[in-house]
Amino acid sequence: MQWIVSAVPGRIRIRDARLRDAARQERLGAALAEIDGVVEVEGNPRTGSMLLRYTPEHATRVEMEARVSAAVGAELAPPPAAPREEARTPRTPRRWQRDRRLNTWAKYGMLGSLGVSLALAAAGNKKAHAATGGLFLGLLGIHMAVHRRHLFK
Repeated sequence: MQWIVSAVPGRIRIRDARLRDAARQERLGAALAEIDGVVEVEGNPRTGSMLLRYTPEHATRVEMEARVSAAVGAELAPPPAAPREEARTPRTPRRWQRDRRLNTWAKYGMLGSLGVSLALAAAGNKKAHAATGGLFLGLLGIHMAVHRRHLFK
Protein backbone atom coordinates (compact mmCIF):
# COMPACT_ATOMS: atom_id res chain seq x y z
CA MET A 1 0.00 0.00 0.00
CA GLN A 2 2.95 2.24 -0.58
CA TRP A 3 1.15 4.13 -3.34
CA ILE A 4 -1.94 5.03 -1.35
CA VAL A 5 -1.44 8.42 0.27
CA SER A 6 -4.99 9.03 1.45
CA ALA A 7 -7.95 6.75 2.06
CA VAL A 8 -11.34 7.50 3.52
CA PRO A 9 -14.54 5.56 2.96
CA GLY A 10 -15.60 6.33 -0.60
CA ARG A 11 -12.30 7.68 -1.96
CA ILE A 12 -8.65 6.69 -2.30
CA ARG A 13 -5.80 8.86 -3.56
CA ILE A 14 -2.78 7.24 -5.22
CA ARG A 15 0.49 9.08 -5.86
CA ASP A 16 3.72 7.98 -7.51
CA ALA A 17 6.26 9.79 -9.69
CA ARG A 18 5.89 7.11 -12.37
CA LEU A 19 2.25 8.16 -12.80
CA ARG A 20 3.44 11.35 -14.47
CA ASP A 21 3.47 9.31 -17.66
CA ALA A 22 0.03 9.90 -19.20
CA ALA A 23 -0.06 6.54 -21.01
CA ARG A 24 0.77 4.63 -17.82
CA GLN A 25 -1.86 6.61 -15.93
CA GLU A 26 -4.42 5.81 -18.61
CA ARG A 27 -3.66 2.08 -18.40
CA LEU A 28 -3.88 2.15 -14.61
CA GLY A 29 -7.12 4.14 -14.75
CA ALA A 30 -8.67 1.49 -16.99
CA ALA A 31 -7.52 -1.27 -14.63
CA LEU A 32 -8.88 0.56 -11.59
CA ALA A 33 -12.22 1.22 -13.30
CA GLU A 34 -12.68 -2.56 -13.64
CA ILE A 35 -12.65 -3.05 -9.85
CA ASP A 36 -16.11 -3.84 -8.50
CA GLY A 37 -17.64 -0.82 -6.78
CA VAL A 38 -15.47 1.85 -8.41
CA VAL A 39 -17.57 4.80 -9.55
CA GLU A 40 -14.98 7.20 -10.93
CA VAL A 41 -11.23 7.40 -11.55
CA GLU A 42 -9.57 10.70 -12.34
CA GLY A 43 -5.89 11.36 -12.76
CA ASN A 44 -3.49 14.26 -12.98
CA PRO A 45 -0.31 13.38 -14.90
CA ARG A 46 1.35 16.64 -13.86
CA THR A 47 1.29 15.67 -10.18
CA GLY A 48 1.47 11.88 -10.64
CA SER A 49 -1.72 11.51 -8.66
CA MET A 50 -5.00 9.62 -9.17
CA LEU A 51 -8.24 9.89 -7.25
CA LEU A 52 -10.54 6.88 -7.10
CA ARG A 53 -14.11 7.17 -5.90
CA TYR A 54 -16.04 4.04 -4.94
CA THR A 55 -19.25 3.09 -3.19
CA PRO A 56 -18.44 2.09 0.39
CA GLU A 57 -21.37 -0.37 0.41
CA HIS A 58 -19.54 -2.69 -2.04
CA ALA A 59 -16.40 -3.13 0.06
CA THR A 60 -14.80 -1.91 3.25
CA ARG A 61 -12.00 0.63 3.08
CA VAL A 62 -9.40 -2.03 3.88
CA GLU A 63 -10.68 -4.40 1.19
CA MET A 64 -10.76 -1.63 -1.40
CA GLU A 65 -7.24 -0.50 -0.44
CA ALA A 66 -5.99 -4.06 -0.96
CA ARG A 67 -7.65 -4.31 -4.39
CA VAL A 68 -6.35 -0.90 -5.47
CA SER A 69 -2.86 -1.63 -4.16
CA ALA A 70 -2.76 -4.90 -6.11
CA ALA A 71 -3.83 -3.16 -9.33
CA VAL A 72 -1.32 -0.34 -8.87
CA GLY A 73 1.42 -2.81 -7.99
CA ALA A 74 0.74 -4.78 -11.18
CA GLU A 75 1.15 -1.61 -13.25
CA LEU A 76 4.07 -0.01 -11.41
CA ALA A 77 6.06 -3.07 -10.37
CA PRO A 78 9.55 -3.01 -11.89
CA PRO A 79 10.39 -5.79 -14.34
CA PRO A 80 12.39 -8.63 -12.80
CA ALA A 81 16.09 -7.85 -12.91
CA ALA A 82 18.64 -10.28 -14.25
CA PRO A 83 20.89 -11.83 -11.60
CA ARG A 84 24.07 -9.87 -10.96
CA GLU A 85 26.37 -12.77 -11.72
CA GLU A 86 25.00 -13.13 -15.26
CA ALA A 87 25.27 -9.41 -15.99
CA ARG A 88 28.89 -9.23 -14.84
CA THR A 89 31.65 -10.06 -17.29
CA PRO A 90 33.99 -12.65 -15.83
CA ARG A 91 37.53 -11.56 -15.08
CA THR A 92 39.82 -13.60 -17.21
CA PRO A 93 43.25 -14.52 -15.81
CA ARG A 94 44.91 -12.19 -18.32
CA ARG A 95 42.70 -9.27 -17.30
CA TRP A 96 43.26 -10.03 -13.63
CA GLN A 97 47.06 -9.99 -14.13
CA ARG A 98 46.88 -6.72 -16.06
CA ASP A 99 44.78 -5.10 -13.33
CA ARG A 100 47.11 -6.38 -10.63
CA ARG A 101 50.19 -5.05 -12.43
CA LEU A 102 48.51 -1.69 -13.07
CA ASN A 103 47.47 -1.45 -9.43
CA THR A 104 51.00 -2.27 -8.24
CA TRP A 105 52.47 0.56 -10.33
CA ALA A 106 49.70 2.89 -9.19
CA LYS A 107 50.55 2.18 -5.55
CA TYR A 108 54.27 2.77 -6.14
CA GLY A 109 53.43 6.00 -7.94
CA MET A 110 51.12 7.11 -5.12
CA LEU A 111 53.82 6.46 -2.54
CA GLY A 112 56.48 8.30 -4.54
CA SER A 113 54.29 11.26 -5.44
CA LEU A 114 53.14 11.61 -1.84
CA GLY A 115 56.75 11.70 -0.61
CA VAL A 116 57.80 14.22 -3.27
CA SER A 117 54.68 16.31 -2.62
CA LEU A 118 55.41 16.49 1.12
CA ALA A 119 59.08 17.35 0.48
CA LEU A 120 58.06 20.12 -1.93
CA ALA A 121 55.55 21.45 0.58
CA ALA A 122 58.27 21.59 3.23
CA ALA A 123 60.57 23.40 0.76
CA GLY A 124 57.84 25.95 0.02
CA ASN A 125 57.39 25.16 -3.71
CA LYS A 126 53.59 25.43 -3.91
CA LYS A 127 53.16 24.87 -7.66
CA ALA A 128 55.21 21.67 -7.75
CA HIS A 129 53.52 20.53 -4.52
CA ALA A 130 50.11 21.01 -6.17
CA ALA A 131 51.24 19.20 -9.34
CA THR A 132 52.49 16.15 -7.44
CA GLY A 133 49.31 16.20 -5.36
CA GLY A 134 47.34 16.07 -8.61
CA LEU A 135 49.45 13.14 -9.78
CA PHE A 136 48.74 11.38 -6.47
CA LEU A 137 44.99 11.88 -6.97
CA GLY A 138 45.16 10.52 -10.51
CA LEU A 139 46.97 7.40 -9.34
CA LEU A 140 44.48 7.04 -6.50
CA GLY A 141 41.71 7.10 -9.11
CA ILE A 142 43.39 4.22 -10.96
CA HIS A 143 43.72 2.28 -7.70
CA MET A 144 40.04 2.82 -6.88
CA ALA A 145 38.96 1.87 -10.42
CA VAL A 146 40.79 -1.44 -10.10
CA HIS A 147 39.10 -2.13 -6.74
CA ARG A 148 35.65 -0.71 -7.61
CA ARG A 149 33.92 -4.05 -7.08
CA HIS A 150 35.09 -4.16 -3.50
CA LEU A 151 34.40 -0.48 -2.84
CA PHE A 152 30.76 -0.44 -3.93
CA LYS A 153 29.48 -3.63 -2.28
